[in-house]
Amino acid sequence: MRRRFVPLAWASSLLLTTVMPGCQGSAGAFASMQQSQASLADNQAEILRQLGALGDRLDGIQAAGSARAAPSKKARPRKPDPAATYRVPVADEPAMGPAAAKVTLVQWSDFQCPHCSRAVSRVEQLRDKYGDDLRIVFKHNPLGFHARAMPAAIAAEAAHRQGKFWPMHDKLFAHAKELTDDNFVAWAGELGLDVEQFRRDLADPALARRIKEQQQQSRSLGAGGTPAFFINGRFLAGVQPVEVFEALIDEEMNKAEALVAKGTAPERVYATVIAAGKTRA
Repeated sequence: MRRRFVPLAWASSLLLTTVMPGCQGSAGAFASMQQSQASLADNQAEILRQLGALGDRLDGIQAAGSARAAPSKKARPRKPDPAATYRVPVADEPAMGPAAAKVTLVQWSDFQCPHCSRAVSRVEQLRDKYGDDLRIVFKHNPLGFHARAMPAAIAAEAAHRQGKFWPMHDKLFAHAKELTDDNFVAWAGELGLDVEQFRRDLADPALARRIKEQQQQSRSLGAGGTPAFFINGRFLAGVQPVEVFEALIDEEMNKAEALVAKGTAPERVYATVIAAGKTRA
């Protein structure tokens, strides 16, 4: 039951009406009235004190609830600076083109990503135009919302162990809606792989670790989406018109030729260009 707050003036008037229905001239009656009024004032003060304490508690509860409900502000992931050069290491990843190429294009891709599928034709155009002056290096970034991207990446790496990465790469992109385990094995047979070895490699956890390391590297560089490209360490995002790729490649080609003219060995050009590059976005 809710307590009613009784104003002191009204309570005093009520008390006078009840205790002294008429004019009471005796000192005892007046003293009794004063004592009753003082008691009422004390009661009201206690009620006010308790209400104040309750209000403080409610304020505290509301403040705590607001703090819990307030969304935490997470820092947005930083993106690579297109004007900067990043140190993107190249080791034994699948590559087309010689190590002595003047320009190295490193791509992070996902076999279930439709944009990555469209980028395949861009890369082919660039290879046709630049030939051995351009090296293409493939790294994996299977995105979590593509359920078959990781299994497809493992299949590509299993084929890479037998020297057939790029033929398997083409199969996977050409049949991006049919990335089943049975198809991986069937395509391995069509490509002339040792199927039993291929099956064993599919089960090797080292391949998944290798892919996750490449994926983590892309995230460290701020290139979490696919496809992502680094051209002599310079970032280019998504499926850009081929002319955008060519403009950046030509710019880096000129720098590479200047290095060679000054005595840098062609096979050392890429390492020289990225040596002082940034390692994080």
